[in-house]
Amino acid sequence: MHTQTRITHIAAASMLLIGLTIAGCGGDSNGGQAATAPAGNTPPPPSTPSVPEAKTYTIGGAVTGLASSATVVLQNNGVDAVSVAANGSFTFATAVSGAYDVTVSTQPAGQTCTVTHGSGTATANVSDVAVDCVNNPAPEAQVSTYAGSATGGFTDGPLASATFLSPIGIAFDAAGNMLVADSQNSAIRKITPAGIVSTVVGTNTVGVVDGPAASARFRYPNAVTVDGAGNLYIVDQGNNSIRKFDGTTVSTYAGSTAGTPGYANAGSGTGARFSSPTSAAFDASGDLYVTEFNNHTIRKITAAGVVTTLAGSNLTPGATDGPGSTATFFSPMDIKRDSHGDFFIVDISTNSIRKMTPAGTVTTFAGSGVAAVVDGTGTAAQFDGPNGLAIDPDDNLYVADRNGNTIRKITPAGVVTTIAGGSTPGSTNGSGSTARFNTPTSIAIDSARNLYVTELNQNTIRKITLP
Repeated sequence: MHTQTRITHIAAASMLLIGLTIAGCGGDSNGGQAATAPAGNTPPPPSTPSVPEAKTYTIGGAVTGLASSATVVLQNNGVDAVSVAANGSFTFATAVSGAYDVTVSTQPAGQTCTVTHGSGTATANVSDVAVDCVNNPAPEAQVSTYAGSATGGFTDGPLASATFLSPIGIAFDAAGNMLVADSQNSAIRKITPAGIVSTVVGTNTVGVVDGPAASARFRYPNAVTVDGAGNLYIVDQGNNSIRKFDGTTVSTYAGSTAGTPGYANAGSGTGARFSSPTSAAFDASGDLYVTEFNNHTIRKITAAGVVTTLAGSNLTPGATDGPGSTATFFSPMDIKRDSHGDFFIVDISTNSIRKMTPAGTVTTFAGSGVAAVVDGTGTAAQFDGPNGLAIDPDDNLYVADRNGNTIRKITPAGVVTTIAGGSTPGSTNGSGSTARFNTPTSIAIDSARNLYVTELNQNTIRKITLP
């Protein structure tokens, strides 16, 4: 009895142990499916390690040298842009976490800006990017050979083959033809806008003959000008007269028909006497103003042919300003009229540019009287043998500075600059500062504002294209 009871207890304990073992293994007596753990004991999902946020830094610096009212546009890394309109500090809007590269994307007008300390890897805010702006060099005039060659001659034809011999005065007619006083050939030549050279009147034989174009003769004409009707007026320096060519016939407009020099005013043009006239210019009324090299005067010839002395004193050289005969000149060479009706006169022996009102009052506009090539304003500037003059529609003056072998510009305010040439004579073409001239003598401007310069010793006509 006791033995049976013990066996029963052992069996019961064994069954309990088996049941606990099965439950712990996740099975049950109905199919061995895993038992569901109580909801409160669900383990959390594994956590993702956090990535630290990247540090960013601002990029900036300072702009110096920027012109007033100018703007420079900068870029960082080719994307972020900032416009800077004044000198001082700047900062790009977008911070960076590594490399930066600051460049200029848009230069300011008339300036060039460069960047230093502009690239690297940022490890702190950057504030030392330096942008320095400087003014661009002023564009230069460009010089080329337009016509003629150093050997000289008397050949018509295309520009490349045509020749001249000591060309001096030049002017343009209403059709854009260039007229050239070909001094040593004693002829007036024409260059069409297409570049064809022909002889208008005169031959390479000197004389003093009026009449049909084929038989007319001149003696070393120095200048030519054109009236409103297209007639040519030729300053026949060697014949001491002003000649007129109407397209068919040459006549003596004023001065001796025999070429006799002198000084005389008279009611009739041919009764007057001149001594080495060098240039002439018309006013709006058709009166003609003439410079006299030997008599040191400015003469006036009315449209009716009456000759008077407007300024200067006969055979009295000097540099005195004042009205009429109280003013003095010393070998005046060229005369041109501006848009206000005033005249400008190249006074070669006083190395100055004189200004004369229509009434004859004379002042010194530029030049100190000292022979040199010095830029400046008014009488602080210096010229060296100025010989020819042209005036553009804005009343800027251009001077052929003969002994200085340069071309000078004078603004209406009197500011003198050298636009082409240098002290050493030569025939080099190119930019203004490197180009060279050999005795530039006369100068004219076309409707496109190109300048043309005759070279007495080089037998050529040079062209200057202004910037």
